[in-house]
Amino acid sequence: MTRNMRCILNIALACAAWLASLALAMNASGRQLSSSRTVWDGVYTEEQATRGQTQYMQTCAACHGKDLRGGSVVPSLVEESFSFLFGGASVGELFSRIQRLMPSDRPNSLSSQSYCDIVAFILQSNKFPSGAKELDADLETLRRITVTTKQPEAQAAQPQAQPMDRFVTVNGLRIHYLDWGADGKPPLIMLHGIGRVAHTFDHIATHFNKNYHVMAVDMRGHGESGWDPQGAYLVEDYVKDIEGLAQQLQLRNVVIWGNSTGGRVAQVFAGLHPDLTAAVISEDVGPERPREIADGVTSRIKQEDEKGWASEDELFAQLKAGNSRTSEDVLRAYAHHGSKQRPDGRIIWKRDPNIGNGFVPTELWRFVSQIKSPIIYILGGRSTIVPAETQQVLKKTLSQVQIVTMPGLGHYPSEENPTDFLAIIDRFLAETSAAK
Repeated sequence: MTRNMRCILNIALACAAWLASLALAMNASGRQLSSSRTVWDGVYTEEQATRGQTQYMQTCAACHGKDLRGGSVVPSLVEESFSFLFGGASVGELFSRIQRLMPSDRPNSLSSQSYCDIVAFILQSNKFPSGAKELDADLETLRRITVTTKQPEAQAAQPQAQPMDRFVTVNGLRIHYLDWGADGKPPLIMLHGIGRVAHTFDHIATHFNKNYHVMAVDMRGHGESGWDPQGAYLVEDYVKDIEGLAQQLQLRNVVIWGNSTGGRVAQVFAGLHPDLTAAVISEDVGPERPREIADGVTSRIKQEDEKGWASEDELFAQLKAGNSRTSEDVLRAYAHHGSKQRPDGRIIWKRDPNIGNGFVPTELWRFVSQIKSPIIYILGGRSTIVPAETQQVLKKTLSQVQIVTMPGLGHYPSEENPTDFLAIIDRFLAETSAAK
C-alpha cells in the first residue's frame, strides 16, 4: 500500500469515527451539561483565534482544507456542515472530538491549549463573535458553552453600528471618509466606483471591523469630499489622495479594496507602495479600461446630471429596474446617500459633473506589475470588464494572483450577492494572514 493510499485510508477512518461517535452522542441522553453561555457570548479572543489559525494550517489544513471546507471523505468545519455536526452540542464536545481524532495520523498529539486555540479559530471561521477572554482549555468549562447557530434575539435586534464621519485635507481637497472603528487593528480601506459613494459599502463594512480598522472613502469629487477645481479625476489623481490619507493617518499593512474605478486606484496604490500594502481586493476591474467603456460612462454621466429625477423615490425606482439582482436595501441606501437636491428641486447625484473628465481609456500594467502583496480579482460572470485574455496576462504577470469569477453576477458582485462575496474575501484574508 502506497503512502498516499495509507493517508487517504487514515482520513476516511477518522471521518467515519468522527461521524459515528457524533451520532452516538446525539442519540445519548444528556448530550450537554446545563450551560449558561453560548458561542454568541464572545467566548474566545481574536489573538487566540489567530494562534489557532496558525496551528490549524500546520496540522489540519492538509485534510480539512485551508478554507475548512473538507473534501470527499472529510467533513467541512464551517457553515451547514458545522451546524449539522455540532448544532446543539457543547464546545467541550467539539474540543473532545478534535482532540480524540485529529490529526488523523497522530490523534491527541497536540497540547490542550493548541486544540483549544484551533476551536477558537473554527468558531471565528463560523462568524461567532470574539470577546475579551480566551477560551479556557478546561473541559468542564467548555461543556458549559453551547454551540447554537441561531443568534439570540436580543443580540440580533441590536442596531447596526454606525460609522464616524471624518475628514483629512490632502492635495488641497477635503476628503471625507467613514470610520467604522477598531483602532489598533490593521487598516482596511474601501474605495467605491465612479459615481458611487463611501456609504455604498454600509451593508458589508461591519463584517470586517472585528479584525480591521475599516475606512470607506469618498473619493474626490464624490459624496462629501471636495471637488477638484481643475477637474483632475484620473486614476492617478485619486491615488494621490489615498497616499495623503495613508501618510496623515500613518497607515501600514493596508488591505486596500476597490470596486470599479476604486479597484483601479487600489491596484495603482499597491504597485506604488508595496511597503505599505498587505493585500489587494479588486472587484470586477483589471488594469485596462477600453475606449468603448470610457465613452459610454462619460455620456451617461452628462445625461444624468442634466436631467436628474423628480424625487429620491423615482431615482430608487430606476436603480431597482436596472439592478434586479441587488437588494432593495442596498439600492435605497445608494439613492439616499449618493444624491442631493438641486436648487430647482430636481434630484441629482452628489458628485462633480467633471468626474467624467478622468474616465478615459486607461492602461495600468506598469503599476500592476509592481504589486508584491497577495491580490485577488473577483469578477462578475456576466461582466466583460476583465476579459479572458487580460486574466491570462494577470496570471503570467503576478505569481501571487487569485482570480475568482462569480457566475451570473454583474459589475458589483459585493452588492448583488454579498454573502458569497464575503465568504470569498474571508478565505482570501485568512490565507493572507496565515502566510505572514
